[in-house]
Amino acid sequence: MSDGPLPTFILVGAMKCGTTSLHQYLGAHPEICVSDPKEPNFFLDRNQKGLDWYRRCFDEDAREYGEASTNYTKYPSFQGVPERMHDLLPDLKLLYLVRDPVERALSHYAHNCAAGREAQSVDDAFRPVEESHYLQTSRYHAQISCYLDHYPRERLLVVESERLRADRRAVLRKIFEFLGVSAEVDESAFEDEYHTTSGKLRPGVSSFLQETAVGRTLTSLGRTLVPETVLERGLDLVRSDVERPTLSDATQHDVRAYLQDDVDRLRALTGRAFDAWSL
Repeated sequence: MSDGPLPTFILVGAMKCGTTSLHQYLGAHPEICVSDPKEPNFFLDRNQKGLDWYRRCFDEDAREYGEASTNYTKYPSFQGVPERMHDLLPDLKLLYLVRDPVERALSHYAHNCAAGREAQSVDDAFRPVEESHYLQTSRYHAQISCYLDHYPRERLLVVESERLRADRRAVLRKIFEFLGVSAEVDESAFEDEYHTTSGKLRPGVSSFLQETAVGRTLTSLGRTLVPETVLERGLDLVRSDVERPTLSDATQHDVRAYLQDDVDRLRALTGRAFDAWSL
């Protein structure tokens, strides 16, 4: 059996909250090695590709090692993840990136539509609310609770996606302190993956916009690419953010009512206001 590294931390989700961007920022830190691929999904099934394969996902010498598989916080679609994780990595630190739960669910739905995995209307996909996997994934406190049955609270850091976008460097410093790596690093490494410090698009993105059909479509629509748009969906799926789905008033009311208690529990657990959220 290989004696290669295993994760010291895992970014467990949530999908459509900017995990790909955060994975990139973490990988830019000189003391951190992040996995390749970004989402090994190792703990979804006991019969995965094997522990040696998992170790080979971390191919650089580093102080801390991490991966980011958003399926780890899609209970009950995927069950038994925290148990399997704790059996192998009992001293793990956990990062959980969260976003306005309604907006996250709508983005998740749009993503699946663009990927050809969703044919229902958004109202049908969100009803009944108790059975919608889009809304289950947005129940952050419920997802966290699965992990807190196995890991102490101090090993979990909840990161607000909106704050990461608004004050990236301050949030990254807090994350680095949590992970036990130096917070005093060259901050230019954590600039937007797709823009230069002057605000201009980097050459690769500029070429994408000019030379591909999807890029030209986005350009003609006047859309601005954000990092997670290209990275998380793949270049052929960036259309998922072109049209934002809209819930009917009745469905929106039921969705908000269903999610509110979970948001209240999350606020109580974290002591955070999440004041940029709609709930």
